[in-house]
Amino acid sequence: MSEPNTYTSTEVYRRILGYTKRYKWAIIVAIIANIIYALVEASFVNAIQHLINAIDEMRVETLMFTTPLVIVGAIFVRGVFNFIATYCMGWAGRKVVQDIRQDLFQHYMYQPTKFFNKNSPGSLISTLTFNIEQIALASSKAITTVLRSGGTVLFALGYMIAISWRLTLFILVLTPLVAFVVNISAKRFKLVSKAIQNTIGNVTKKTEESIRSQEVVKMFGGQEKQINEFNKAANKNRLQDMKLVIAEGLSSPTIQFIAGIGFAAIVYFGAKQIIDGHMAGSQFITYIGLMALILKPLKELSNVNSVLQKGIAGAQSVFEILDRDKEMDNGTLELINVQGEICYRDVSFAYEADTVLDGLSFEVKAGQTIALVGPSGSGKSTITHLLPRLYDIQKGSISIDGTDITAATLSSLRKQIAIVSQNVLLFNDTIRNNIAYGFEGELSDSKIEQVAKHANAWDFIQELPEGLDTNIGDNGSLLSGGQRQRVAIARAILKDAPILILDEATSALDTQSERHIQNALENLMANKTTIVVAHRLSTIENADKILVIQNGRIAEQGSHQELLQSKGEYSSLHQMQFSESDDKASIE
Repeated sequence: MSEPNTYTSTEVYRRILGYTKRYKWAIIVAIIANIIYALVEASFVNAIQHLINAIDEMRVETLMFTTPLVIVGAIFVRGVFNFIATYCMGWAGRKVVQDIRQDLFQHYMYQPTKFFNKNSPGSLISTLTFNIEQIALASSKAITTVLRSGGTVLFALGYMIAISWRLTLFILVLTPLVAFVVNISAKRFKLVSKAIQNTIGNVTKKTEESIRSQEVVKMFGGQEKQINEFNKAANKNRLQDMKLVIAEGLSSPTIQFIAGIGFAAIVYFGAKQIIDGHMAGSQFITYIGLMALILKPLKELSNVNSVLQKGIAGAQSVFEILDRDKEMDNGTLELINVQGEICYRDVSFAYEADTVLDGLSFEVKAGQTIALVGPSGSGKSTITHLLPRLYDIQKGSISIDGTDITAATLSSLRKQIAIVSQNVLLFNDTIRNNIAYGFEGELSDSKIEQVAKHANAWDFIQELPEGLDTNIGDNGSLLSGGQRQRVAIARAILKDAPILILDEATSALDTQSERHIQNALENLMANKTTIVVAHRLSTIENADKILVIQNGRIAEQGSHQELLQSKGEYSSLHQMQFSESDDKASIE
């Protein structure tokens, strides 16, 4: 996985604007509308001098008819262009958010499994929701503020220069000082905004973790512990928010104070120019009005810096993920008509620095069933994860029908493999859609009913209020553990892949259900290459070959009878399990 790129604020914002190019016409209309809005705003104030002159000269027609019409017309025009600008910029901004959100979600879907091991669901959800919303403000609200407020300031300055360039020049002298304050604020805003997004991620993570583990929390009396941890995360978020509030609170008044100094100087020197006869009273009043007009836009422009830095910090976290490599999928071969012969040749694998598999080699002939047994952490599940390339090996090779799996496309490789694991994952959807998940083409109710019967699931499905169309809740929470497992098995049966992986597939079933499912699985396993990860040795006695895995190596292998006769590790495990079963039976 490649390391994320580090961008400057300018590069990040340029990349955000790259998304707006897709909606350039809406942006152009919004820009024009904002400019016209700003022009009307400044012109409205500049017209004060003409109104004062009309009063002095007692031009009754102008005062009674022309002026009211101009006022109403200006307000109407400003309102129209305000709506156009707000709508077009808002529409473009939301489209940008949608595009970035869709790009990020799509990137999530094609990230390697290792990525999700390193990043909690809460943090990823926070990036997809909160962080991208900050980009929305930077791509729409900030641009609107810069155009509208900036345009108002520029047009007002233009009128002020026309009235008195000397006074306006004094204002421009203060500009570098304002720019210095803005620059210092920008650095602070970006730093604090990044910290806020991290704390929001922690809040989301604690929430997601607590909700997902609510049964464990209740059973172990951990409510107060979770509440305290959440409160700490929420408080850290509040403290970071307050840092931003302080930065914003100091930035805006500082800029306004500088502007106030300029305003006071203008009043003094303007009065002096009136006395010297260089400026009319109406011009001076208009000039003061224009000065007052730009105070609010200046405040908005100083605050927009905070919005920009929030958006840039949010975009940085998003682009860091978007710049990560997707799952390696350089294969070009399309696997078709797979028989199911599997070969692991000198395979080594490690999670970070921890070696899990060390020089592992074995073969499975097409249609055979191979079982993996051994203590927890020995590498059994890892072996099964490597076959569909959920992880990529560091050394050695794995082949199907003589074809290295890295030479095949990921999609065609995974079509050949069906997995039923101990940790059942179902979607918050109907039973029908969970069974048919990923199935391509038309699917009749009779076919779904058939696979449900093979998985021993049809009896309980018929008893549900809406049958196949019953929504089963988040991860199948409305079903029992055994029912959830049977739905997952039905999904694997429907896929009908030539290679089947069963990772403790019957572990969540009661004894009676297990017998029914075991029969269904035996029918399903016919003519299929099957890898079974098993803890209960009674379920794998008929396997063609059993591998005993210890510390990432094959300690012994053979059929059930061969391994019992060898009096090795498998024999010890078998004797231990059946002794426990006999003890349990005698107690009952």
